[in-house]
Amino acid sequence: MQVKEKEVLRYLGSRGRPAGEGLAQLIKDCLAEIGDLTREKYTFGLFDLTREGGQLGVKNTTLKLLGRSIAQHLQHSERVAIMAVTLGLAVDKKIAHYAQFNLTRGLVLDACASAAVEALCAQVESEIKALAARQGFNITRRYSPGYGDFPLESQAPIVSILNAYRQLGLTVTESSLLIPRKSVTALMGLVPQ
Repeated sequence: MQVKEKEVLRYLGSRGRPAGEGLAQLIKDCLAEIGDLTREKYTFGLFDLTREGGQLGVKNTTLKLLGRSIAQHLQHSERVAIMAVTLGLAVDKKIAHYAQFNLTRGLVLDACASAAVEALCAQVESEIKALAARQGFNITRRYSPGYGDFPLESQAPIVSILNAYRQLGLTVTESSLLIPRKSVTALMGLVPQ
């Protein structure tokens, strides 16, 4: 997994400005630390969609895809790819440590971790795209709970469907946030070619 300095700077809010020498070195050091800490894990599955009474769902599961935005996103899809990725709990712990003892490094490490989880998502998306193509489908872009009016509460059934607790150690809080924090769930529609 390659993480670019430019992506880290974007998470730091640089608005396209290059990093100075000191920040560039800190980013390089934090990326190396993320590499040492990260236990990249992911899982995904391909599922048939159901459309019953105007309600979009995932066949043979309890997941209902609520909201106009996800319905529009999947309007031409016959199937859906559901994925979960995580960098692991060690990253969260290290960010929390630096937040107490070296705030600057903590902020940069957090940005590096955000860029790293995004890079992992892109890697998994490429794998799904190749699999979908072999089955005669194109994929839509990733869409996660919390985008548009797609409820964040969809996290728990997604984690359950993918058995992501057992496979990745991924849990969902009462407020529907993922633990470890540097984790993502997402869906991609599979549209016939």
